[in-house]
Amino acid sequence: MRRPTVRIILSAALAVICAGAWTTAFAAGSAVKAPEKYTTLCASCHGPKGDGNTPTAEGLKAMVKVRDFTKGDYMNARTDAQLTKVIKEGGASSGMNALMIAFGSQLSDKEVKDILVFIRSVAKPPYKPKK
Repeated sequence: MRRPTVRIILSAALAVICAGAWTTAFAAGSAVKAPEKYTTLCASCHGPKGDGNTPTAEGLKAMVKVRDFTKGDYMNARTDAQLTKVIKEGGASSGMNALMIAFGSQLSDKEVKDILVFIRSVAKPPYKPKK
């Protein structure tokens, strides 16, 4: 197997194993509850609060830095379309982290939107859509 493939497989396995360790949580300072699919698919790497402070992220740091959704300076500069693409098609689809797997086949459009709303709710400073 090629080295990137092994990394992806190991990272996915680690994420699945660690997913059970997280429970649905409210983000600090956020009134938006983490959707169940976020808790199941995303929290093992990105954390229940979206801050990327997890054992999985720690284990991956030699290869990649897991995105911290609370960093408003970065997250607020991304459009909903960009973030939706990464959620649905994976990081490589947008020239980002190839270890961020695609979840489009596992999520409905509503579930993607719910995850996006949650991600937006944890950014500091808060996200303000352009009018």
